[in-house]
Amino acid sequence: MILLSFASRQIWPQVLAVLHARPERLVLFHSAEEHESLHPAQRIKSFFEAAEVVPRPKVELRHVPHDRFRDIVDVLANTAEELGLDEHNCQVHLSGGNKMMALAATEWCRLAGVESFYLERDLRVFRFRTQGNDLLPQAEFKLDPHLARDLDPVALLRCQFDGAEIVSPGQSLVLSDLGEAVDEVEIQSGLDRSGAGRENLEPYLHASGPRPKESNTGDYLELATAFVLLKLGVPMVQRGVRLRSGMNRGHRQEEGELDLVFNWAGKLWVVDCKQRITPDSRANRLREALARNGYLAPEVLELVDRIQEELREKELKPLKEDLLVVAEAGGLLGRALAVRWHPLPPEAMEFARSRRLPVIFREALVQDLRSQLYPDQPASLDQLRSLAKARTTARA
Repeated sequence: MILLSFASRQIWPQVLAVLHARPERLVLFHSAEEHESLHPAQRIKSFFEAAEVVPRPKVELRHVPHDRFRDIVDVLANTAEELGLDEHNCQVHLSGGNKMMALAATEWCRLAGVESFYLERDLRVFRFRTQGNDLLPQAEFKLDPHLARDLDPVALLRCQFDGAEIVSPGQSLVLSDLGEAVDEVEIQSGLDRSGAGRENLEPYLHASGPRPKESNTGDYLELATAFVLLKLGVPMVQRGVRLRSGMNRGHRQEEGELDLVFNWAGKLWVVDCKQRITPDSRANRLREALARNGYLAPEVLELVDRIQEELREKELKPLKEDLLVVAEAGGLLGRALAVRWHPLPPEAMEFARSRRLPVIFREALVQDLRSQLYPDQPASLDQLRSLAKARTTARA
């Protein structure tokens, strides 16, 4: 079977359509617009040629106009004639491209009697068949959300991104034998205690690839988040993916690091983890240090209060920038999460809500990650009891 499809910036509909239809050959139409169509088509072709997709389709790129209805129909008709396509060996995927391409492709399917389908963001597939000169909708169905679970998240990231390249893929994390045996609520109890270190988690994880960066205070939260994700069913988590931009006047410049990246439920997920000390904690430490040296005059206390407020204001701007970066990195058909050790200021929480970016805190890491991965599945009573017991033990 040969699948005809239209390339666009969103690569997931193409990936899922191929995994669902299992074509022997993929003809990917693209316009001359580099950012929206041509470059994504080239990246999708490279992805399928390198990915372990069984069966691996042969991918062919063909140019198509984006704004001339009759010419688009003619390109499809010429392609069908050249390849000997008919209703028995061909399907058309309507999700990609612009509206003009979709309309022209639908018209060609109606004239040629070829079946077509459209993939919605919620993984529903709408099929259409022709009878005579009529286009008839068929019963819809939903794709398996884990159809793409075995695909490499870094390969998907390379396929999705434009204007940036991966400097380092970072570490691939999976569960070790010890990690398979331990319960995730034990990790939650460790998060509820202060002073937990990265060495407490490394035995539970098997890491391959270079360390993403030098050790710092945020390592424990990253590893704990990765561990919980793996225990909840994610097959692999990539940690510390570094990106570089090549768009700055011809020279390359460091763009940033994605703390955690993983592939789940037909989406690419990006997680930003931060364990920074809050401005309030810093100010309180200053008050305690000054108090140990004797009486605090009112003017000193007033100065500390002013410093605390200035720290809050200075913290808010980079915090919003961090939240914005991770929200954009997820992409239109991706998901982004922010995991934080300390509560965020109300302004930052409101900013995250405006970007539809879930913020998860260490006190409910297991419960909230589960709700994100399984939005339609409430936590069982046993899970809630285990979590409550772990928190009670941690506070004792």
